[in-house]
Amino acid sequence: MAKVKGNIVTANMSGQVAKQLVFIQKHGKTIVCKYPNRSGKIAAKQQAQQDKFALGVVYAKNAMLNSTLKDSYTAEAAKRKGVTAYNLALADYLKAPEIGKVNISGYTGDSSGERITIEVKDTFKVVSVKVKIVKANNDLVEEGAAVLNEGKWVYTTTSSNANPTGGKVVITATDRPGNVTNYELTI
Repeated sequence: MAKVKGNIVTANMSGQVAKQLVFIQKHGKTIVCKYPNRSGKIAAKQQAQQDKFALGVVYAKNAMLNSTLKDSYTAEAAKRKGVTAYNLALADYLKAPEIGKVNISGYTGDSSGERITIEVKDTFKVVSVKVKIVKANNDLVEEGAAVLNEGKWVYTTTSSNANPTGGKVVITATDRPGNVTNYELTI
């Protein structure tokens, strides 16, 4: 990829030339690329990604038609260099939330009111984090929603667990487009 600077012949040029070069305008600059080779059959993973991208385009277009969503994406995009609300909505659809550090050091199972802290990041916004605690034999101890508190999601237990050893904490994070990420941690 080459960037063209100050050339009056190629300034503001866009499109393809003789299936050899492609000119693109991006952020006020002309970018020149080799014409893509699209011969042959695409792999299943590639087709799956193209299908997901197509659904992302539909989501982003619909988000721009919804005034509340558009305003939210526009406000966040304004904080980022070279990002539009549409691009942010598309990226949000394509990337699921990531569950980072989970702190269960405050969970002993002795009583209700113990805290589990979860760090979750997303392209735009995480809308919910749910926590489920199960015993070693997969019997449910409790489940519920975590609450966002100072940038971290906090789940406060509602019951005691006489024998938490070998059990699991199962976390489910969901973002605005509905992408879901699950994470399991053995106690």
